[in-house]
Formats: sequence, C-alpha cells, structure tokens
Amino acid sequence: MNKNLLECTIQGIVEKYPETMDIFTGFNIVTEEEIAQGLGAVLRLKTLLSIKKINPESFISLLTDKIEDTEQYRQLSEVVIDNQGVFNFVAQLPCALNLPLNWALQAILKKLRVEKDIRLNYYMWSCSNDVLYFADYLQQVEDIADAPDLIVTTDYNLFNSKFIEQVMNKGLYTTSLQQPVHSTFNTIGIVDRQGWYNVVAINPVVVVIDCRQMGRLPIPKTWGDLLQPEYEQKVVLNGCSGDFDDIILLTIYQQYGDAGIAALRRSVRTGMHPSQMIKSMASSNHDRPPIYVMPYFFANTISPPVEAKVIWMEDGTPITPLSYLVKASKAEELQALIDYFNGPEFGRICAGAYFPALHPQVPHNLPEKAVLKWLGWDYIRGQDTGKLLARLNRNFIM
Repeated sequence: MNKNLLECTIQGIVEKYPETMDIFTGFNIVTEEEIAQGLGAVLRLKTLLSIKKINPESFISLLTDKIEDTEQYRQLSEVVIDNQGVFNFVAQLPCALNLPLNWALQAILKKLRVEKDIRLNYYMWSCSNDVLYFADYLQQVEDIADAPDLIVTTDYNLFNSKFIEQVMNKGLYTTSLQQPVHSTFNTIGIVDRQGWYNVVAINPVVVVIDCRQMGRLPIPKTWGDLLQPEYEQKVVLNGCSGDFDDIILLTIYQQYGDAGIAALRRSVRTGMHPSQMIKSMASSNHDRPPIYVMPYFFANTISPPVEAKVIWMEDGTPITPLSYLVKASKAEELQALIDYFNGPEFGRICAGAYFPALHPQVPHNLPEKAVLKWLGWDYIRGQDTGKLLARLNRNFIM
C-alpha cells in the first residue's frame, strides 16, 4: 500500500494528480465544492476513508491505477508526437501473446519495408500494464486521419457508445473482409457480421478450484451456483477492487441483472492478478479461498504441489474476443498484416498460449464438452458498455 498517499490531504493529492478527482467524486467520497471550500486542505486521506468506512488498500489501488493509466497516456502521446503524430499500428495484448507477437512482427515489418517501402510506426503493450484505453486516445485525436490504421486489442472500451458514435459510425474502421472461421465458433455468433471488429481468437475465463480447500463445499456447475449463499467469501475474481474482469461482470449482469451482481459481490472475497491467485493456492495459508476465476492461459500454468481442477461451467465459459480494426482506406496497403492476423501462424501463436483461434486449420485445444458463452454483438451495441462497466465496478469497492 502507498502509505504516502494515505498521509496526504485530499487537496494535495488532487493538485498533484488532477486525474484522481474522478475517483473521489465518482464514489461520492468528497465533492469538488467541498475540496474548494477548504475541507480537502485539512482532511487527510486516511481520515476520510476511516470516516467513510472504505478499505484503504482497495481505494489506494484505485488511485494508483488511475495515476499510472494517466502516465501511460502521457507517454503514448509523446511517442505519437515523436512519430509525426501518426501510429500505423497499435496493439494491447494479454501478456502471454505480447512477446511472441513482437518477435513475429519484426519479420513482417521488415518485409514491408524492403518489398513495398512501407514503414509502420507501431506501439505494443500488455494488458497487465493497466489499460491505456484506445477509445479515450482515439477520441482526442484532432485529425481522424492520424488515428491508427490498424488496432489489435481485447479492450471492451472499443465497444462503448461514445467510441462507436464518434469513430465507428463514421465508417473509419469498416471492411468487407471474409475471414475463415473454425466450425466450433460458428454457433456462438462471435463473428461481427457488421464487419467492424475482426475477431481472430478468444480469451476464455474459467473457474479453478483449490481441491485442498473445498472441504464439503459442493463444486459449482453453473455461474448461478456461485451466486448462492454457501459460496459467500469463497471466490477470488480476476482484477482489483473497482476494476474487476469485464467479461465476468457483463456476463453475470446479462444473465442475472443487478441482483446477480450483488450476489457475486457477496461471494467474492477479494480480487487478484491470476499470477497472485496461483501463489495463493500454493501457499500454506489455511484461510485461503477455495475458488478462483481466471483466464484459461493462467489455469494451464498451475502445477504441483497445487491440487487444482479447472471447471468448465455447464451454462457456458465467458469469452472475450481478441479482434483487430483496420481502416477501410488502408486495408489494401496493409494486406500483409491483415493476412498474418487472419492466417494460421498467428492462430497457432494464440492457441499455443491457450487463446483458442478461429482459424479453421488451427486446433483450438478446448475440451470436447466445453460450452462457450459470448454476450453477442447486438447486446454489446445495444448499450453504453463503458458506463455499464463503471457502474458495475462501483458495486465492487471493497
């Protein structure tokens, strides 16, 4: 925990990090007027959190995440300026894919330079670095022509209504590409028939039980099971307080509404990065939770002495699409990159990291009876996903 922030006054924090005002006001902890009237100049953060009965560690995590995200945005903006204000290609990827894709791209980018004299400025980072939202960045680009020509991401903020209205509805990222799809994925509607989001792989989220900790607790078979009272404080969710796994929150909300989110909040003891979950399961702490919700990739990194079992819920495993967007005006020029992302080589990289690929020639490595659960494009486009996720996360301040 950053104890320095706890000792700071509210006004001192906001003056040094103006971006944190959204956190204070968003959670109704203190208003801008109260800060302006002098309350923030004398009230320390630790005192305010004690008065409001808010977990200091969780709130500090929210503040530091916001500060780090803003710093990343500043760094990215500086890189854009250094590259004459243009990014041809940007990617935000799960950490398991970042390194192998970086290696593979070097050969492709070199080929484009040598054979076609196409030089691409590109920027890649891992999801684990605390998301720098493409949607926020693109909406601040003064000249839409300076927006990236190609984007690869699992970021749900590319589905929010503001981004769709200001960027997608203008026809900037739209193509008529016909990509091949494995028959396994045809029935879940993962292909965007509108042609905006070109999905190439999926990121499944599974339930992992710590067999040594389950005792007489029944093994959950559905997501509805996890919402029952007997699982209270028994679950660890991917993420941290106020910023939990998007796909889990959206899936529970779609199926069970606000009552389901409230029940999930009761079941969840804490949030962790998946690597921390695995350390927890390997520990000798007898009070550790028995149930963990994590991406499929991390579930496959668990090894003895941990006694774990992966549960594929009978009512479906939630999936996040790994997709790319390409400018219609640049599709021909960037065909080599598009072919790569649509092709079997990239599919095998994804599948090798337990991100099942849609390419029909690539084995997806899913269990035979695995049921996949996708929110659906109609559902995604039918609401403001960004605002919905912000509201759902507010229910998870711990």
